[in-house]
Amino acid sequence: MKIYIEGYGCTLNTADTRIIRNTLKSFKDFQIVDKLEDADVVVINTCVVRLETENRMISRIDYFRSLNKKVVVAGCMPKALREKVIDRADLLIMPREAHLSGEIIYRYFRDREITPPPYLNINDKLKYLKPEGLIMPLPIAEGCVGRCTYCIVKVARGDLLSYDRDLLVKKAKEYVEGGVKHILITAQDTACYGFDRGYTLPDLLEDIISSVEGKYTMRIGMMHAKNVPEIIDHLLECYRSDKVAKFLHLPLQSGDDKVLRDMNREYTVDDFIEIVKEFRRKVKDLNFNTDIIVGFPTEDEESFENTLEVLRKIKPDYIHGAKYTPRRHTAAARMKQIDTKIRKRRSRILDKLRRELSYENNRKYIGKTLRVLVTERGKGIAHNCKVVKFNWEEDLKVGDFVDVKITDAKTFGLFGEVQIS
Repeated sequence: MKIYIEGYGCTLNTADTRIIRNTLKSFKDFQIVDKLEDADVVVINTCVVRLETENRMISRIDYFRSLNKKVVVAGCMPKALREKVIDRADLLIMPREAHLSGEIIYRYFRDREITPPPYLNINDKLKYLKPEGLIMPLPIAEGCVGRCTYCIVKVARGDLLSYDRDLLVKKAKEYVEGGVKHILITAQDTACYGFDRGYTLPDLLEDIISSVEGKYTMRIGMMHAKNVPEIIDHLLECYRSDKVAKFLHLPLQSGDDKVLRDMNREYTVDDFIEIVKEFRRKVKDLNFNTDIIVGFPTEDEESFENTLEVLRKIKPDYIHGAKYTPRRHTAAARMKQIDTKIRKRRSRILDKLRRELSYENNRKYIGKTLRVLVTERGKGIAHNCKVVKFNWEEDLKVGDFVDVKITDAKTFGLFGEVQIS
């Protein structure tokens, strides 16, 4: 049976797509194909974080059906929006079943059995993540401890379930020994890792730093600001290591305290600003990224202006802006919605500001020398995850770490010259 796989969404979903692929490879009756037209079965690992994404997923599923393919829908959509896909798919696979995909699909197409296997050990997911290339995601938890009123991912991923700390250290070692140079530590919220097990994210990072030798960096994925204060001192100690990228992804979502309460974010603007200040005090060359939602149901013009003012104050290196879209099964979807035109206008204003701030931040790197991982010819990732383009020296190799002196900056990238010692 020939199977074609498509995956969408966040880094956590990217890891699940790899897991699904590797579970299928373990069955000799399955052949993974690169071209859709060659496939008997299509597996699509879905994302539903926004309405536009949901619509794209539905469109892809319908397209596969139009080609008379058997369709397996995996990921967040089957869990969060089952009613949308139950009649479109031959088979559904939930996010926490990714590592069982091969067996579930095998059972279904052999015996028409749709009951998932009776065991579900989340740590088994890690068995199906193998080092592939320079950059690899390392999921450390499923779900989160938040209750954000707009978030459908919580519906899909559920409450926090952390992977075993020792197994994660072993997996990180396997990655590095297999040639991985940049590990993406990922979860819905990395800051709450281990809260359900009696340890923390810094405990895990410390274990990896002390146990896994070699030249590599770890990029810590998105953290929820309400959980950072509990771990910040220990976490900043970990950031002193060369093995931890000087990168912070801390979503603000709104710069207005009332909107934050309505979102149930469980921190204030002042709380957030203090965290950013502390990171900038302790971490040189910090690359601070944040997320903003514009057009949340209770965001009025004053609230929006407050958000812009806070952004001008904290000056993120990168802002991921998103127009709010109501998501089924969430509390915010039941609120009175803001007109689409207003959301679009605010989004345009935010986009202009984020470009200005990104360019302003990038200009500060001109004249500095950054340590860069070469990921392709003439391009790489700096020690703080800034993207850098540079002149190519013939003795360079992909996977090398080189020093690059920054000579120019654009809105979303840096340019420099390799320093040959």
